[in-house]
Amino acid sequence: MYMFLPFLIALAIIITVVAGKKKLTYALWVVLLIVTVFWFKYHATDALNLSF
Repeated sequence: MYMFLPFLIALAIIITVVAGKKKLTYALWVVLLIVTVFWFKYHATDALNLSF
């Protein structure tokens, strides 16, 4: 998967905060939240194949 995507979205959020675009910042924050929850659900539901 594209693990850099949350960091890229967070960078875009920082840029929009500095630029003063409040509505776009909130929209990107929601997108970041959705992506983060999706990645957590995707990775937290996989079985771990551990052998000791």
